Amino acid sequence: MKQRTKTELRKISRNLDYFFNLATPEEITEGKQWYKLANQFCNNVANEYNTTPLQVASVVSALSPRNRWTQNLIDAKKVFKAIEDGKEPEEIKVCTFNRNKYKAFELAKGNIFITEDSPKTYNFVRNIAHLDPSAVTIDIWHIRASLKQFKAIDSAQIGKVAYSQIKALTIKKANKLGLTGYEYQAIIWIAAQNNINNFKK
Repeated sequence: MKQRTKTELRKISRNLDYFFNLATPEEITEGKQWYKLANQFCNNVANEYNTTPLQVASVVSALSPRNRWTQNLIDAKKVFKAIEDGKEPEEIKVCTFNRNKYKAFELAKGNIFITEDSPKTYNFVRNIAHLDPSAVTIDIWHIRASLKQFKAIDSAQIGKVAYSQIKALTIKKANKLGLTGYEYQAIIWIAAQNNINNFKK
């Protein structure tokens, strides 16, 4: 996704309004709690395995592809337990790709780090590790809501400039509502997913 024009950003703003307004009170409550619960998990695991919330969040992120959220958290703890027990990656099973499992071990050991070269992953890790209000996870669902379309979209293809633009817009809109960017994004995420079958172009 290339840099957005002012006209395109105004359209994205209206599209985000559309999906936010679809959210029920229950979905808004769920969205406001989602990252707080994820952050609590990161802190709990960090305390249990004498590591940092950032490393836990990084492992969660590495294990996330094609993995249900509840299983993702189970797998993350499994990685830290394996390292504590002196096990190698091939000695445990997780519900994602093998390359991601090996990456998770390296992240857990502090041998590698997630950087801003991967904007979505970096922001996600900052959100769940530290509840960083300056970070917003612009994933495939946020892009779908931003463009108001549900066709196949590769979130990895969003450029850094476009990412920064949508991120800044999301934070601005969230703050006007008394929300953080990550709370607003989570609400949009839930509303978009729950309304996908009713969506009309």
